[in-house]
Amino acid sequence: MTTLTARWFRCPRPAPYAAARLFCLPYAGAGAGVFHPWPAALEQVAEVHGVQLPGRENRIAEPAEIDLPELAAALADAASSEDRPYALYGHSLGARLGFELIRELRRTGERLPDRLYVGAARAPHLAGSSTFDGLSKVSDDELVARVVAGGGVPEAVAEEPELLELLLPALRADFALLDDYVYHPEEPLPVPITAFAGTLDRAVSMEQMAAWEEHTTAEFVLHHVEGGHFFLHDREAELIALLSADLMMLGGAW
Repeated sequence: MTTLTARWFRCPRPAPYAAARLFCLPYAGAGAGVFHPWPAALEQVAEVHGVQLPGRENRIAEPAEIDLPELAAALADAASSEDRPYALYGHSLGARLGFELIRELRRTGERLPDRLYVGAARAPHLAGSSTFDGLSKVSDDELVARVVAGGGVPEAVAEEPELLELLLPALRADFALLDDYVYHPEEPLPVPITAFAGTLDRAVSMEQMAAWEEHTTAEFVLHHVEGGHFFLHDREAELIALLSADLMMLGGAW
C-alpha cells in the first residue's frame, strides 16, 4: 500500500480471498469508523475499505476539507493494484462524493468501479431543498440543532454534546461542500447504480432516490429499506444482506 492510499483508506480486516473489494464513503461529519461492522459481515464476498476523510478520527488534526482529485488518485492507485472487481458505497454526502469520484476517474482515464451503491442521497442533478441545506452558513448552535432535528446525525451522537462539538469542523466543511456543489451535466456513467432509500427518511424522498437512474447507461436498481436517514445503522442487517447478495454476483464474474 502506498503512502497515498494508506492516508485515505482503512482496511481493518483484509480478505484477499474475497472476490471483490468495497470502498465505503461516510456521511457528513463521519469517518471510516462508521463502517466498523462491515468487514466481518461482508468478508465472504468482499474486502471492505473505509474511506478516511481528513479532519476526523486518526486524521482529526488535518483541515476537514476534502481534496477530490487527491482522493480520486488514491482510489485509482488502489484499483490498479489488483484486478478484482471493486465497488463504491456512499451514504448521504458519501454518495455525492462517490458519484463525483467516478466522474473524476473517467476524466483522467482511470479504471472505473464495477458498481456504485448510493444510500440516502438525492440524485446530484436535483436542486430541491431539505433540512440540511444552507447549514454551512449558520451559527454552530443552529447547525447542531438543525442537523439533530433533521435526523442528520445518529441518535447516539446527538445525545453527546461533547462529541457533537468535536465533529463541528468536519460537519461544517462537509455541509459547505454540499451547499457549494454545482452539478455540471456530463454523459451518464457506464457504471451500474444500486440505490438504497430509507422509507422513513425525512431528508431524502423516494422520488429523489429514483432519479439516480438518469446517471447510468447500465443497470439501475432501487431498494427500499425500512428505516430513516441512517438505515445503515438502524437496519444494518437488512442493508448488509442486500449488499452481500449483489457483491456475490459481482464477484462471481471475476
